[in-house]
This record gives sequence, structure tokens and C-alpha cells, in this order.
Amino acid sequence: MTLLKQVLSDLFKEIGWIVLYGFLAAMTVMTCILVGLSYKHVSGQNSAITRFIANDVSLLQIKSCDINVPSSSMDEPTSAYSEPSQGSTASFMDYFERAFSAEGILGSYVILPFDRDGFNNVIIYFGKYAELTRFNLPAEKSTVIAVSPDMRKMVGQTVSLAAETFSVDAAVPDDMDLYHPYYYAPSDAEELKKTLYIFTDSYMLINRLFPQASGEMLLDHLIAIGATEAELVELRTVLFNSVGVYVGIQSMEAFIASAEAGGTRTHQTYLLFYISASVALIGAMLANMMRSLSFMMPTYSIHHLFGASGKHIFMRMLLFTAGYNILPLCGIALIMSRNMLASPVNIIILVLTVLTVATIISAVKFRQFKICFSQGLRRG
Repeated sequence: MTLLKQVLSDLFKEIGWIVLYGFLAAMTVMTCILVGLSYKHVSGQNSAITRFIANDVSLLQIKSCDINVPSSSMDEPTSAYSEPSQGSTASFMDYFERAFSAEGILGSYVILPFDRDGFNNVIIYFGKYAELTRFNLPAEKSTVIAVSPDMRKMVGQTVSLAAETFSVDAAVPDDMDLYHPYYYAPSDAEELKKTLYIFTDSYMLINRLFPQASGEMLLDHLIAIGATEAELVELRTVLFNSVGVYVGIQSMEAFIASAEAGGTRTHQTYLLFYISASVALIGAMLANMMRSLSFMMPTYSIHHLFGASGKHIFMRMLLFTAGYNILPLCGIALIMSRNMLASPVNIIILVLTVLTVATIISAVKFRQFKICFSQGLRRG
């Protein structure tokens, strides 16, 4: 009981620093979590970018053409896409059926809500886009139905799509993400959970199953792979004549060159700041614990001189350093729980780390205490 009173008295003297470091420790862990998420995000995108560049992907940017728009409608908001006219519908659908086929050059994807059979979303990969994902398509099938890893139990069962029944062929890999140069969803994103995947090279099939996915939503994510100049001219001609839009074309290399420099510098600056702040805080906490123990050396010496054993002094140091980290430990645990990282294993590792650091610091200072105390006795 006397030992605990002494430790509490020692901690009370340092309560201001303990509260401060408790807050700063929580903020440091938050920065570490952000660094980890940032690295995971950048790493996942880098892998996808590599695949896009290796496959000679060109981004197709759909832009509205307001030429020859009647003056009465000039002030009305319009989308970049309008439904194909009746005379051009056949050529529009025939072109996309051919362009999304195995011999075609186009790819796209669409995400739609799909509240059926336990699913939340359906992601449709058209044509060449499927080849850019982490999922290995079987060569013998032109349309493959797959599910997200958390819906693996559905493999081998059937799903109904617009009164048609399809068998679920496989589950996508655990690291299946979704990448487009203007959007990225990592594998653990909510929109990729409880998801049905459709990989197909048939535009007609998707137009029949999901008519809403075959128009503007499809054009928004359009890409071309290995397209020749003649094929791009044909694409532009078909879209302009059928839906009145202009297709801007940008290579993946050009897109990365325009976006990479500023983004890389910003990311490196944040990363350097996070790491520097973490190292500085951890160093300051350790130095302040050492300073506190050094400040209390005279008190320890007096108690030791009046009969307190060496074991008692060491336990007092150890309990002080462990108690010094209680608030920082609670702050760290709170931030981890808010980020769904407070698993039993992580908490055990955190507590063991704190106890190890406390023991090492106490052992170092206790050794210093014994040397100083024996030197003081010899001088006396």
C-alpha cells in the first residue's frame, strides 16, 4: 500500500505531462493509421496503373456538343449524353456489341444497386475492362458471373436477372479492387462488399438485363485498349452521329504524367510530416520519462538510505513508468477502436510493448541509481 501511495504521488507530480502525452499519443496513432491507409491506397492504385499502362489503355472522355442546339433550349441544363435517335439506335448497338467483343477495343464498368439474394450492388465489367482487373477470366466463357469474397457461399448457386437465371461461376480474389483513373475503391471498400460481378463481352446481353447500364453510365467509364487511329475515328463518328457527343482521347501515360507530379509531392510531404511527428513524439515521451525519473533520484536515494530495498525502488520506478503510459495507452486504444483495429491481438501487442518499454527504461534508470548511490556512499 505504501508503494502504491508513493507511485501515485510521483504520477500526480507529472499529471500535466501525462495528460498532454495521452492526447498526443492518440494523435500519433491516428497519423500512423492514416499513413498505413495512404500507403495501402497508393500501393493498390500503383498496381492497377501498371496494368493499365502495360495494356496500352487510352482514356475516353465524353464531352457534350452544343452545336446546333435550338436557342429555346440553350438555358436548359443538359447532360453530355442523349438517347440515340431512332434511326441510329441499331448502328449504336451494333457498334458496341462489336467493340466490346473479344476482338474489340473497348471496355467499361458500371456500378448499380442490386438488392436481391443478399447483395447490395452489382458491378458490370464490359469487354476489355475485365482484363484489367485482378480476376482471371476463364477463356471458354464470354459471360462470367462472380461474387465478392464475403458472398463465396453463393458459388454454384443461381441468381435471377431480369427473368433470366444464371449460375454463379466463382468468387473474385480477396484483393479485388476497383480502379479507374478518376476513381479508386480498395478491396475493403463498402461498395465492394456483398457484390455481384458480371464480366461480359456482350453489350446486347447487358442492354437486355440492365437497360439503365447501357447508356450514359457506361460511357462515363469508357476506355480503349490498343486502339488504332482508324478505330478511334470510327468510335468518334459513331458516338457523334448517334448521341451527339465528342470523344476526347488521352493515353494512360499522358494522364499519369499530368497528375503524378503534384500528387506525388503532396503525398511525400504528408508522409514525411507524419513520420517526423511520430518519431518526435515518441522520442519526447521517452526523454520526458527519463527526465522524470532523474528528477526523483534524490527522493529514491533518501528512501533507500532509510531502509527501502533495491527491489522496492525498482518496483516504484517500474510502476511509475507503466502508470505514466496509462493515459497514452487509453488514448491509443480509443483511436484503434474508432478505426476498428482494437482486436484482442492488437491490444495485447500494445500492452506488451508499453510494459517492455517501461521495464527497459526502469532497468536503465535503476542501474544509474545504484551507481550514483554507491558513489555517494563512498564520498560520504
